[in-house]
Amino acid sequence: MADSSLAEGVRLFAIKMNLGAYQESAKIKSDFGLPNDMLIEAVRKAYDANMKKGDYSLAADLAKKYDLPEDLRLEAAERSFNRKIDSEFYRAAADYAKEYGLSQDMVRQAAIQAFNKSMSFGLAKNATEIAEEFQLPAEMMLQAAVKAYELHMQAGLYRKALKIAQKYKLPESMVQAAEKKIS
Repeated sequence: MADSSLAEGVRLFAIKMNLGAYQESAKIKSDFGLPNDMLIEAVRKAYDANMKKGDYSLAADLAKKYDLPEDLRLEAAERSFNRKIDSEFYRAAADYAKEYGLSQDMVRQAAIQAFNKSMSFGLAKNATEIAEEFQLPAEMMLQAAVKAYELHMQAGLYRKALKIAQKYKLPESMVQAAEKKIS
């Protein structure tokens, strides 16, 4: 009886997977308690279909969620990453590379591009956060922190400038300049 229930679950799962109804497939997997190894064939077909359509993020998600071989997950994730880079979504690409276990070089490349883009648009605070989160070189973080501090001082946001100066250990003269404006 249990075997026929599992077989029915696999059949239903495959139907939904084939239709691209991935959330419904996941619910069937859960409801029937289906192990991933019983679902490989259906998931692999869906993975291949998504790769063929260019839906690399979906393919990578399927590979990750259903334990397809690592090389398949990495292939789809790298293609999705490259598409994000080509579209200049550097921060999203860096986060994505980190989430999917892509090489540290890829994460770093995207994070540096996200940092540079933020700096070029005058988003120094964002650049500082990127430098911190992705552990970019200290001089990049310092460059962004100084710029953020200067922008806050120019805008009259002295308390925010002071916080930045203290958080990123900017020179004492910068801390004192902000404190002087506050008092």
